[in-house]
Amino acid sequence: MNFIFTCPKHHTVFECADFDIQENSGVVLDLHGNKILDARVTLKQPCPHCGERHVYHASELSCPFDGPESKNPATEGAVADAHKVRLTQTVSGSG
Repeated sequence: MNFIFTCPKHHTVFECADFDIQENSGVVLDLHGNKILDARVTLKQPCPHCGERHVYHASELSCPFDGPESKNPATEGAVADAHKVRLTQTVSGSG
């Protein structure tokens, strides 16, 4: 499965299936009581935009199941929150 990443140097989006999930502490509650996946996602190959191997917190990733509406700046915050919930549910096997 491809995950959606953003290059932190060039702020460009790319998809990649070659990654590892590390430091997986499972589902935890954030400061607002929302369930999030507490894990790091590490690229196994260099970023196609800058050549570095980035490490992301799971909450920084976009949901690969959402469409173009997630790119709308007017709804970006709400969609990002929904992404976190869906990713958490997908990884934990619930919902």
